[in-house]
Amino acid sequence: MSSHLNLIGSIIIGGLVLLMMVRFNSSLSETSKEQTLNALTIENSAAIIRLIEFDFNRMGLRVAMNTNPIIQADSTRITFLSDIDSNGVVDTLRYFLSDTTAAGFTVNPRDRILYRLVNHQTQRDAALGVTHFRIRYLDSLGYTTTNIAQMRTFEIRLRLESIAPYDQRYSSFYWETRISPPNLDRF
Repeated sequence: MSSHLNLIGSIIIGGLVLLMMVRFNSSLSETSKEQTLNALTIENSAAIIRLIEFDFNRMGLRVAMNTNPIIQADSTRITFLSDIDSNGVVDTLRYFLSDTTAAGFTVNPRDRILYRLVNHQTQRDAALGVTHFRIRYLDSLGYTTTNIAQMRTFEIRLRLESIAPYDQRYSSFYWETRISPPNLDRF
């Protein structure tokens, strides 16, 4: 009789250990998928941030002294001049955020496309998954300005989300910075 009880006890304990292992494996798999989605969002964000920092820091490079390098500026778009590729020719760069219908092919209903155009080329995606892109313009004293001739610093806010959810949640990344292009001090 005691051997039967030992056998039943072993089966119950073995079953519990097996259930714990299955639950651990499932939890590990979920965490792995979520971390992969977070890593992809962060990698996408890092690429966009590097591009924005590179372009904005070169704003006004090799632009004639009597020409303001900023052509257009509002809260979600900017057009400016720079020799972005260092070939001696001044380029026109334009950043702007699309509406949500432009990114209708993604699962995320809030994401948009941040466009970066160089020299009026056909529209090319600079970034997918952008849900918020705002620029605030500051003068040399740090006050908000809308006067293009007074703009010296750019406060940029960017939020990205993954283009697809995991377990009905989107991975999110927020970035905010101030960039003061050195070439704007000449104007």
